[in-house]
Amino acid sequence: MDNRLDLNLLLTLETLLAERSVTRAAAKLRSSQPAVSAQLARLRRMFDDPLLIPGARAMTPTPRALGIAPRLSELVDGFRAIVQREDFDLSTVQAVVMISASDVVQCRIGKWFATMADAAPGLQLGFVPGTRAMIPALDSHMASGQVDLLVGCSALIHHDRLHMRQLYREHLVCVMRRDHPFGGNTLGAEEFSSMKHLIVSPMGGDFSGVDGGVLHKLNLSRRGTVSVPSFLAAEKILCDTDLVSVFPATLARERAEALKSYPLPIAVPTIEIGMAWHERTHHSPLHRWMREQIANVLTEWTTGTPAA
Repeated sequence: MDNRLDLNLLLTLETLLAERSVTRAAAKLRSSQPAVSAQLARLRRMFDDPLLIPGARAMTPTPRALGIAPRLSELVDGFRAIVQREDFDLSTVQAVVMISASDVVQCRIGKWFATMADAAPGLQLGFVPGTRAMIPALDSHMASGQVDLLVGCSALIHHDRLHMRQLYREHLVCVMRRDHPFGGNTLGAEEFSSMKHLIVSPMGGDFSGVDGGVLHKLNLSRRGTVSVPSFLAAEKILCDTDLVSVFPATLARERAEALKSYPLPIAVPTIEIGMAWHERTHHSPLHRWMREQIANVLTEWTTGTPAA
């Protein structure tokens, strides 16, 4: 084991853990693939651990590497903070910001970011879907730079090491296509239960969705139900079928030309939508600016009551 400290090696390890590829890490570090491979070999000797195992599509970090990642990012970011300027210039900044959010939030942020193309030509915004598998390892994903910012249901985020900011509250409604056979003025519990349901589960593979268990409370049979991870996909399906779904009221109002909405037949708690980020980016002037911009964009978009 070689315990000699080499900050360049630690920077390489941080990049490898984020990219999970020697080729991509070399490009990001503006180095060559053989040079990064040699540094990985030195890192393996230093830690007496394989650290990253080659795979078909990406390298897989070992348990030791996953344990190192959060502390390593904080250490490297601390050194960056010592030398970086406290301000930044949008016209010259070169950075990539990765955001995990639902497809609807991605669209809203993406539309705003499109207006930044001329003002910030070197700033890139990437979106990754929020998945069920990501939640337990969210701290590790954020520490390694795979995710910089998470926007989603606050109740799903239980990580003491993350910073949180509440954005707004959203209530839910039942939606169906404009020419759906149901034409009543109000939607009762029995009518709602008898309909075939399309479940929207942004985390994927779930039949409880965003409705807070309303279907379960009404003893709705699961026969004939469909679950999708995307509100935009759900809208397409609803417009061509007699299925109904539960949407955030803000989205239902935005899609009013295609979908009609009804209050749910039983009381369902509002959903707290929040924003989470890691200590790694907490003091970054760029990330502070980005968080403030996104908070403004989303709270202005919704007509729900802004969270305190």
